[in-house]
Amino acid sequence: MERLIKTEADYNDALAVIDSLMGAEPGTEDDERLEYWAKLVEVYEEEHYPIPKPTPLEAIKFAMDQQGLTRRDLEPFMGSKGVVSEVLAGKRRLSLDMIHALHAGLGIPLDTLAQEMPLQAQPLDVSAFPIKEMKARGWINPASKAEVEAAVRQWLNECGIGDAPLAYAARSSMRLGARGDESAMLAWVCGLKSIAAKETLPVKFDRAALCSDFLRGLVVLSRDPRGPVLAREYLAMAGIHFVVERHFPKTYMDGAALLEPDGTAVIGMSLRHDRIDNFWFTLLHEVAHLTLGHIEPGSFVVDDLEARSQDARERDADALAMESLIPSEGWKAIPPSVNTTQEFVDGMAEKLGIHPAIVAGRVRHETRNYRLFAKLVGSGEVRALFPQWSM
Repeated sequence: MERLIKTEADYNDALAVIDSLMGAEPGTEDDERLEYWAKLVEVYEEEHYPIPKPTPLEAIKFAMDQQGLTRRDLEPFMGSKGVVSEVLAGKRRLSLDMIHALHAGLGIPLDTLAQEMPLQAQPLDVSAFPIKEMKARGWINPASKAEVEAAVRQWLNECGIGDAPLAYAARSSMRLGARGDESAMLAWVCGLKSIAAKETLPVKFDRAALCSDFLRGLVVLSRDPRGPVLAREYLAMAGIHFVVERHFPKTYMDGAALLEPDGTAVIGMSLRHDRIDNFWFTLLHEVAHLTLGHIEPGSFVVDDLEARSQDARERDADALAMESLIPSEGWKAIPPSVNTTQEFVDGMAEKLGIHPAIVAGRVRHETRNYRLFAKLVGSGEVRALFPQWSM
């Protein structure tokens, strides 16, 4: 009797019917019955015997096998040889940046890559953290060498990370390329969090307030010689903590944007490049991440803006930052032969009400001529505004 399959007995009966019809000639009544019963069995099996999704690691290895890829072929999507080795060995989770790059480059479904990726059990490697720098900045204060690990664990807990920093990093995005040191990056992020936690702002962060007028109001502060300091006050009025904290030696973090689980927003900058044009682009890039909703509560974005990224969110943040600083409508109509003169830089800056360094930096970026306007980009004029940078 032809009916829906509701029980295991019905399922077994349906399999028997299919078995009896397997020799049916195409186009016959038995062939149509075979197709009908096969569909009923398929529906039942999808509900009662679902095929589990492959894990992210299984999906990556399958894509490698199908596309004939080597570990080296994965480096553009993951950042470095070491990161590839750690991921394939089950010792490192995929960051959001890696997930989007692997999806775009290898066609692996996002929902597969975004699954929780269990790691091999491994103790916290305290030696990987920049302990000397963390002690110098007063972030940890172990009484002896034997107490360093306990001090680091306590500090991570206080920063809301606990003793599983890799799991925390997996929820986040790191535009660090092959130069990124994850432990140093996490230490820097924790420093931003701990500094921001000591500050009380007049209002709570609301992403809806980051409209075009808000961005414009931020950019025009660049005209003031103390613009970077004024930017801190301006962001505070929008509920955004702004923290300037030096990068660690041999690291390349430029900026970061964080959202705490309670919705607290933090923007951090390292001032790795002491130039006015770099300051304003980096700041607007991080604000763009918050504006565009790129960051979920409990996660962060860390950027080395010299590193390439295949993440669409990074491209979108770059685009919004550039558009906020210099609207494209008037810029595109200007011939390249004109915009390489100082008269153009000064005139455009006056017209837009922004610092000339921003215009000069844009010209240098688009022409790839970084010897041009070297004296106009405000070199050495930012760190001096933040005494804590040299402490």
